[in-house]
Parts: sequence; C-alpha cells; structure tokens
Amino acid sequence: MSDNIILAKPDLTTFAAAIFAAAGVEPQMAARWAEAVVWANLRGVDSHGVIRIPRYVDLLRKGSTNPRPQMRLERSAGAIAVLDADRAPGAIGMMRAMDEAISHAKKVHIGWCAAKNITHAGAVGYFALQAAHAGMAGIVMTASGPLMAYHGARVSGVSTNPIAIAVPGKRRRPFVLDMSTSTVSNGKVLAARDRGEAVSTGWGLDAEGRDTTDPKKIATLLPLGGPKGSGLSLMIECLASLTVGSPLISLALAGGLAEDPFLNGVAIAVDLAALGDLDKFTAEVDRLGDAITGLPRAEGVERILLPGERGDAILAEREANGIPVAAETWKRLVATAEGLGVKAPDPSS
Repeated sequence: MSDNIILAKPDLTTFAAAIFAAAGVEPQMAARWAEAVVWANLRGVDSHGVIRIPRYVDLLRKGSTNPRPQMRLERSAGAIAVLDADRAPGAIGMMRAMDEAISHAKKVHIGWCAAKNITHAGAVGYFALQAAHAGMAGIVMTASGPLMAYHGARVSGVSTNPIAIAVPGKRRRPFVLDMSTSTVSNGKVLAARDRGEAVSTGWGLDAEGRDTTDPKKIATLLPLGGPKGSGLSLMIECLASLTVGSPLISLALAGGLAEDPFLNGVAIAVDLAALGDLDKFTAEVDRLGDAITGLPRAEGVERILLPGERGDAILAEREANGIPVAAETWKRLVATAEGLGVKAPDPSS
C-alpha cells in the first residue's frame, strides 16, 4: 500500500490553481476550478480530486478542454436555459449552469439549465450545494460516454452518470446526496490502483466480461443495483444529452463518438419558498434528520449518518490536519507540475 503525502488545504489549492494557470487557464478561472477539485479531496472523495489533474492537463494540451472558454446562453425562456460551455473545464461550466438555474428560479421559482460542451465536472455535489446555500433545492446530473455495463451486458453500454441532490437545513448543514450510477466511480478504481489495493467483487469486469478484483484489469464498471443503476444512467442521458441534441451513448455505440467527446450536464434549482414557508421547511429538514439519526442502531454501528454527514466530518478533520494524497498520485502531480514549470509545495508524510 502506498504511503500518503499530507498537504494543507491552502497549499494544495494554490498548487492546483498554479498548474491550471500554467496550462493556459485564465487565473481567476484556474482558482475556482482548483477549489472545486480540492473540495472533493476535503470531503474524502479522493477519486474526484487532485488525482484527476494530470488527465485534465492532458485534455488542455490536446485542446479537448478549452482553457479560456467563451460560454454563452443559447436559449433562455421561462424556467429553461441552455448553456453552450464552449468546452470549458467541467467544474466551471457546471458552476455557471447552476448560477443560471438559480437566477431563473429567483424569477419564476424553478430553473433548469442544460449545459452542453462541458468536460469532466468532478464531484457534482459541489454544484447542488450552490443551490442549497442559496436557500433552494439543487439537483445536478452529468452525462458522458460509455464506461459502465448495461445490466445484462458484458461490455460498456452506458456511463457512470452521477446525480446529486441537496436541500438546506436550519441548524443542520445541508443534506447532500452525491452518487454515481455505478457501484463505484471510475475514480475510485484509479485511486485503488494508486494505493496498490485490490477492489471488491462487483466493482467491474475485465476485458473478457468477468468479475475482477484487480483494479488494473477493470475494463468496464458495473451498475449500482443492476437494472436500477443502468436504467437511471440511461434516463440521465435522455435528460442531459438528448434534450439538447447532443447524444453521447448512441453515437458511441455506433462508433461515431470522438475519442475525447464533450459532455453534457443539467443543473436544477427549486425555489423552496414558493412551495411554502422556507423557515418551516428547513426546520422540518432538521426534525427529519433528528428522527433518522435517533433510530435504533444496527449492531456495530456507532452513528447513523445522513446524506453529506460523512463528507462534512472528513472535511472538518482534513481542514484541521491536512489532506492525504496517495504517494503515486503525488508523484504524477509533481511530474505534471514540473512539465509546466510549477514548483510543488513541500509536503509531509
């Protein structure tokens, strides 16, 4: 198992921003992108954190990701907006999409912004929380090309399309559910490779369509709950891609999708105050949380956790004591930085 490198949040965020800026991203945009990436590490979602930066830089170099996108609204009518993100970094495109959704919700009580031509967006709970912090409910979905077996198939047929839902509480932190439609995300397989660890049965299939516990042999992921996960992924493709005339799965299965295709996303904001009293709603969120966490615990369970609470606890610990980064991940990060003339901060181990 690899040793961990420990870095303080400011050091890792500044380092990530410097890498993006050196790769040509406008500095303010690079800083916002870095915050979203490191947020994933802070909450224990290392699979969507700085482990992705070498790949992001590769996409910037190839021109698959636009370092200085000119994002524009293609359509804005009532509750609906369509954003052409111009191959923006996915996190930047989805931040803008949720900003647009919130803006529309302030006017007509609900906002739906479809974002096309984005790239990999990272942990989508970040964008759902934008709405929760504005006193709204947030729903986010993103769609990409085949990475996961459709239930009953032995090869990739759909994507791991994630969905996140967030609602605000009064005294409690927002509930936030952020999940992949696969048993685990592809990033967790990458993280297991970096740590030199075997994975659980049911994570993925090898090139012959057989279950494997070797992360280096996984060729396609398996859906969460079999037909439930693959069906949900398919419906996200309908809502995020087909609605804006940007199909991904059907093109890919017909052999017509580019090697690094542009992705699609949806950001939805719901003005909870339009449905009733917002204070009462947030109080009821707290009461619901109290009721669930007060249930009799199963044997061996110390604490019942609500959606987002595990990440909140890890965030508090990592903000105080530093963020662990697998040694192999750190080695690739440093190599990427050196290739761009960026000096890495001194870590601890």
